[in-house]
Amino acid sequence: MDNKKIKITLTQSNQRIDKFLASFYSEKSRASWQKRIKNKEVLVNDKEIKPDYVLKEGDEVEILEIPAAYDEIPPAPFLKGRDDKIPKIKIIYEDDDVIVINKPAGVLSQNAESSKSPSVSDFLVKYYPKIKEVGEDEQRYGTVHRLDKDTSGVMIVAKNNQAFEFLKDQFKNRKTQKVYLALVYGKVNPPEGVIDLKIGRSKTNPNMQTVIDTKKKGNIKSREARTVYKTIKNFKDYSLLEVSPKTGRMHQIRVHLKAIGYPVVGDKKYFFKKYKNENLELNRQFLHASELKIKLLDGKDKIFKAELAGDLKDFLDNLSLRGA
Repeated sequence: MDNKKIKITLTQSNQRIDKFLASFYSEKSRASWQKRIKNKEVLVNDKEIKPDYVLKEGDEVEILEIPAAYDEIPPAPFLKGRDDKIPKIKIIYEDDDVIVINKPAGVLSQNAESSKSPSVSDFLVKYYPKIKEVGEDEQRYGTVHRLDKDTSGVMIVAKNNQAFEFLKDQFKNRKTQKVYLALVYGKVNPPEGVIDLKIGRSKTNPNMQTVIDTKKKGNIKSREARTVYKTIKNFKDYSLLEVSPKTGRMHQIRVHLKAIGYPVVGDKKYFFKKYKNENLELNRQFLHASELKIKLLDGKDKIFKAELAGDLKDFLDNLSLRGA
């Protein structure tokens, strides 16, 4: 069979090639095109490219012919032998375009080949198999934002590629409103405020983020980060905060709260040494994504709320009983 060739026009330019192909051939998903591009079955100007290649006017896209059966998306490889590990997840809301869940702690937002921990991806593929065709990465079907493994709370997932792009754009352009509940050590002073501190990767531990003072460490790559917080309840040794991240940096809330002297209770990564051996009746960080405001495809703004996880409720109840 002959290879298919497409000459890119001005109106078709200035977009990712995987997105263009998914639109041009609507019967095939974006994830399917990404797989073909990665397998070197799509060329631009006779050269191999990546799925994020941005098309230019005059580019010649060549699609190498392969047997039709090859183009089918196989079952998610990470589900093999993992059926017993698929987590139970509460669905808060669902329509034709989205699924909103209350993610439990201990569950990854997306799967990782290096981890055998259960993930939201495992749950989604089992619950809604068509989600395998949604998104840009076969490890994170339909996922447009993430929560840390040991953070519980509200997450929204796209059920089709139109919804995926629509939701992703809102997160990218900071059009969503997110609210978290965080219990921190100490009595926070001032009780409410804004944390404007740049965040970058730690030089001593590449798996951690840290606040970067660009005046002293101008050569270290960092990004703007902004977090708004207010105290909603004080305990003897702790403060319960309502926290709203205005940017989406990795571990942002945990890094920022530690930076101002009030680390999240139970955080095993961002803490002060004096709390390291504290005997807590809590097996993870006290951080819960309680609320998400976002526009759905019908044009209406919706607010989704996730009830506080049972282990965090119990911990607060015990604090009140002890007067801690």
